[in-house]
Amino acid sequence: MTRRWTLLAGAGAVLAAGTWWLFRTPPVAVEVGVVTEGPLRRSIDEMGTTRVRTHSDVNAPVAGRWVPAPLQEGDVLADGARLGMLYPAPSDASAREQMRARLGSADAMVREAEAAVTAAQTTFDEARRTRARTEALGAAGGVSPQEVERARDAFGNAEMQWRAAGERLRALQYERRQVGAAAAGAAGEGAGLVISAPLAGTVLTVSESHERVVPAGTRLLEIGDPRDLEVVVPLLTADALRVREGAVARLTFVAGTVITTGPEQPGDTIMGRVTRIEPSASTRLSALGVEEQRVNAVVAIPATVHLGDHFRADVRITVWEATRVLRVPASALVRDGDRWSVWRVRRGRAQHTAITLGEHGGEFVEVRDGLTARDTVVLFPGAQLRDGTALKTK
Repeated sequence: MTRRWTLLAGAGAVLAAGTWWLFRTPPVAVEVGVVTEGPLRRSIDEMGTTRVRTHSDVNAPVAGRWVPAPLQEGDVLADGARLGMLYPAPSDASAREQMRARLGSADAMVREAEAAVTAAQTTFDEARRTRARTEALGAAGGVSPQEVERARDAFGNAEMQWRAAGERLRALQYERRQVGAAAAGAAGEGAGLVISAPLAGTVLTVSESHERVVPAGTRLLEIGDPRDLEVVVPLLTADALRVREGAVARLTFVAGTVITTGPEQPGDTIMGRVTRIEPSASTRLSALGVEEQRVNAVVAIPATVHLGDHFRADVRITVWEATRVLRVPASALVRDGDRWSVWRVRRGRAQHTAITLGEHGGEFVEVRDGLTARDTVVLFPGAQLRDGTALKTK
């Protein structure tokens, strides 16, 4: 009797084990990642274009017959090079009065530019003294390396502003001379007016390449220095609020091309810094036809960059950076209402874990609470996961 019950109990155990094996939930195959400590950077990614920083439009100061010199885009010009002749049309008393008014306006703009050069010179001198003091303190350990770097950036920005103010003054002085010459020669058609280059540089565009009668103010040529470039990045106004002057920008051009003439930054990616955010935004249409408010951020790039005007660049502007934070792969995050969570792997099973996030850095996200270094989490979690679900890693 005892043997019979033993056999029955053994058969029952085997049957129960088979039933469990038949109806058990198989492990879910998942991809996993590890929570690590390391650097993290938050950035804004946008498309930008290069722009010749110092350039000048050459316009017709008066209406008349334009006879251009044989120039083409890419021609290198010296300061004062002859661009063509303009033979003013006969003018009446009203036109001469308008010319005198333009002359007075040109004089006022020159005086304003002279004041701007003086102010920029003062700022530049102060930035140079501040840089020298900060570098001396940095060598003695009195200030941090970041303070020294900021002082150097401020000096570089002040120098660019000073040089730009000087270029603007020279351009306005050139226009003043042109308006004065036009006012003197506007009485008759016989006296031709020589149109000359306002600065040394390269012909960027030729707007009027054939002889014809042009109205006053017609753009004839554009001249600039393609070795003096900056990059203009149209940012959403919400993003622009997070960008500060001096922020690091990484610019990538066509992959595989060498875009520098020096050895310091070879390859298709260069480093630049945001020099300013322009004060006025404008409404633009996105690729999907949605109206957006955007404002231009201007990025200074090294003088060794060998490109041209209006070249496209992928720009990544750093708005936050840390050398060591606790970070989790962004692909592990799950949204729970207004909070975030992950599926942590514990002894081969899934464990739902609420976490507190910090800065978002693209591939990784900062974790401020809920995880520790070397924790394993499920990447790209599916809806089939539950607390205690058996897992099989791929």
